[in-house]
Amino acid sequence: MAGFFGFFDYTRPGPGVPKDAPPKPPIIVFFEILQRKFWNFVKINLMFLLFNLPAVLAGLLVMITFFFFPNIFPDAVQNPDSMFNDLMMKFILLTVMMCVPMITTGPAQAGFTYILRNYSREEHAFIWGDFKDAAKTNLKQSLIVSTINFFVTFMTIKSIQAYWILIDIGQIPEIVGLVGLTVMFMLLMVFACMNIYIYPLMVTFELSLKQLYKNSLIFAVIKFLPNMGILLLVAFIVFLSFGLVIPFFTLIGFIPYLLLIFSLTGFITNYYAYPKLKKYILSQLEEDDDDDGDEDDDEDDADGEDDDMSEDEGPDDGEIKKARDEERASDPGQGTGSGIVGDDGIRRYF
Repeated sequence: MAGFFGFFDYTRPGPGVPKDAPPKPPIIVFFEILQRKFWNFVKINLMFLLFNLPAVLAGLLVMITFFFFPNIFPDAVQNPDSMFNDLMMKFILLTVMMCVPMITTGPAQAGFTYILRNYSREEHAFIWGDFKDAAKTNLKQSLIVSTINFFVTFMTIKSIQAYWILIDIGQIPEIVGLVGLTVMFMLLMVFACMNIYIYPLMVTFELSLKQLYKNSLIFAVIKFLPNMGILLLVAFIVFLSFGLVIPFFTLIGFIPYLLLIFSLTGFITNYYAYPKLKKYILSQLEEDDDDDGDEDDDEDDADGEDDDMSEDEGPDDGEIKKARDEERASDPGQGTGSGIVGDDGIRRYF
């Protein structure tokens, strides 16, 4: 007997899902997928970190260089504790930018996004096979995108830093500096929102680089407030993991960093972004296909009507020909060509 007195018998079929059952709320579906695919998320996270190592190293190199990114704690140079805290804070901020993803290794991010996009629409994905195929298919474009994103991100941060320093030393009027800071910060936020959509668009549609950024910008602007909510949620998860929300020893944060942070936040962004792509792009493409199908049907109907007309005209033509033959039979002088009299005594012309 399977199970224990009939309990815990996993070989029995479940009750199934009723045909008329209402669709589950998206938040319920999200946690169901997360539960079913949990160990896959762990595998994906480890694989993502392995192939994203170049982006991690490049980001750290830029952030620990004072010229590009100043110390967050002013006494970091003199105080070892402050130096450790400064390095950890920069690492945490880099993690947030990789989760969005503003800084990443393009092909790895394309493969990573393809798998999580499939999970978000409840489709199967082979972790290694689909990762490799998506990375290979989008190799050139993803490398260009990751390079652009890397430089735009850090140049925007550098501009914010420059305005801050100029205000501090009094080189520009405070109001001008504040306006500049606001503009650059808003540009950074819009660009971060764009990155929610860039890779899902890349792995779902065949778009040029210009179309990719244009459509991402449109989604970033028209859904700005919900996009900002997703960015804040991603930042909250990273800060929570490293003890910045509920205080605990910061190094414990490397456990979720290695096992879950990237796959979880990546799933959140894809689960959020894909319905937008489906609503505003895929549904429109399907409507266009339906319209084309209707036009083809109309053309087929028109052809059918022409065929019917030809069939209707056919008997008339036959009757006319028959009448002419009868006239020729009755009047041997009609017609052209040589005439031959048959056994029945009727002359026929050829």
